[in-house]
Amino acid sequence: MIPELERIRAARAALAHLALLVPDGGEALHELAVYYGPADALDLLVSPKTSQELRTECIGVMTSAQLQAHIRTVGDATKASGARLLIPEDHDWPQRLDDLSRVDYALAASAAIGLWVRGTERPIPARTVAICGSRTATPYGITVAADLSHDMAAAGWTVATTSGYGINRAVIRGALAAGSRVVVLLSGGIDRPHPEGLLGLLTEVTRNGGNLITAYPPGTTPTRPRATATQRLLAGMTSGTVLVEAALGCPSRAAIEEAVHRGRRAMAMPGPVTSAESAGAHQLLRDHPAARLVASNNDVLAELSHVQ
Repeated sequence: MIPELERIRAARAALAHLALLVPDGGEALHELAVYYGPADALDLLVSPKTSQELRTECIGVMTSAQLQAHIRTVGDATKASGARLLIPEDHDWPQRLDDLSRVDYALAASAAIGLWVRGTERPIPARTVAICGSRTATPYGITVAADLSHDMAAAGWTVATTSGYGINRAVIRGALAAGSRVVVLLSGGIDRPHPEGLLGLLTEVTRNGGNLITAYPPGTTPTRPRATATQRLLAGMTSGTVLVEAALGCPSRAAIEEAVHRGRRAMAMPGPVTSAESAGAHQLLRDHPAARLVASNNDVLAELSHVQ
C-alpha cells in the first residue's frame, strides 16, 4: 500500500502537469482540488464512475486510461530529473507560500500545488526577500542589485530571485559573495534550467546551500508567460519584493504587482529619469501607492522590520 503522504505527492505532481495540458480547465481543476483535496480529486478523475461532463470540464478529452498513463509518466520524469517534489505537507515547504489547493483562484498566481527542488532541504524562512529586475540591465543597475543582495544576505536575510541575466544574475552573485543561501526560481522544468549561459552559476547556488525551485514539472519548456508567472510565484514565496531596474513591459514588474495584490511589501529602487531601464520601476511607484521607494539596504530592512 502506498503511504498517504506519497499518494498525496503523486497526486500533486499529476495535477501540476494536468494544469499545463488543459489550461482551459485550470480553474475547474483547481476548484476540484480545493473541494476534495489533491489525492481524492485525482482519484475522482480516474474513476470510471465519474461523469464525462466533469471529466471534460477538468481534463478535456483525456480518457481515464490516458490519465493513469500520464500519472505514471510524471512520476518517472520526477525521478529521472534527480530533483525532489516538495509539497505543503513537507517540513521544508516555504513558510510564506500558500498551498494552491487551499486558496481562492484569485490568489492562484502566487501559490503552488507542489515545487520541484534541488539543493538544501532546509525550510525557506519568512525572512526571505525577493530582488529582481531587467535582463538588459545597465552598469548602474547591476552594481545596485549586487550591493543590495550582498547587504541583505549579510544582514541575515535569505535572498530569492528568478534565473536570468542582468539584475537577477547580479543578485545571485551578490548573495553568494556574502556566503549566503540563495533561492532561484526557474520558469521551466527543473531539468531545463534557463538560460543555459547561467548553468555554472546555478550549479554554484546548489553547491553553496541554496536552492533551484520551479512549480513546473520536468520537461516543461521555459516561455515568456511562464517567466511572468514565476515572478508572481516569487512574490508569493517572500515577505517583500524589491524591483531594482525594469523597463516598461519587463516581466519582473509582475512580482511587484503581485506583492501589492497580496499585501506584501512592494519596493522599487529609483534610477536616472533619462534611463529607459528605470521607466518601469518609476511607473510602478507612481501607479501603486502601496509601493515604497527604497535607496539602500537600510531602507529595505526598515520596510521589513515587522518580519520575524
